[in-house]
Amino acid sequence: MSLKAEDAAATLESPAGAVWRDRVLAVVRIAVGAYWLWEQHWKLPPDFGLHQPRGLMFAFQQGIQYPTLGIYKTFLQAVVVPHFFLFGWLIFMGETAIGISLLLGVLTKLGALLGTLQAANLLIGAASAPEGPWIYLALLAANILLLLTPCNRHWSVDHRLAPKLARPAAGGSRLARALLRTM
Repeated sequence: MSLKAEDAAATLESPAGAVWRDRVLAVVRIAVGAYWLWEQHWKLPPDFGLHQPRGLMFAFQQGIQYPTLGIYKTFLQAVVVPHFFLFGWLIFMGETAIGISLLLGVLTKLGALLGTLQAANLLIGAASAPEGPWIYLALLAANILLLLTPCNRHWSVDHRLAPKLARPAAGGSRLARALLRTM
C-alpha cells in the first residue's frame, strides 16, 4: 500500500487523546446536516413554497428588494426568478445532498465544501434583508468548521469506507483516490 493511500485512510482515525474532540465534531456535523434537511420544510417540491408567505420565491424577492450586491440582484431578477422551478429543484437537490452528506458522514468534506458555498450564497442573497445576516453567518461558520476539521472520524460512513478504499487507491484506482479526497 502506498504511503499516500495509507495517509488518506489514517486521517479518519482519531489520534490518542482526541476521541472526545472528534465525537464533539461528529455531533456538530450531524446537527448541521440535520439543519440543512430541516430547512427544506418551507421550500419543498413541487411548488417550492411559491404561494406561501415565506417560501422560496419570498426569499428571492427579499434578495431583490434588499440587495447586498447589485450584480446578485440582477442575477436574481434576470435568471433565477424567470427560471424559478429549475432553481427550486437545484436548491432542493443541492441542500438535500449537503444535509445527507453531513448527517451520515458520507463524502463529508465534499458536503462541507458545498455547504460552505451554499451558505456563502445565502449570506450574499440575504445579508441586507430585515432578518439580518446572523443565521447565515452562523451557517457559514459551521460549514467552514466542518470543512477544516476531522468531523468524520466518528459515526460516519466515511470512517467505515476509507480503509476499504485505501488498497484500491494504492493500486492506482483514480476513483478510490478521488473518493478518499472527498472524505
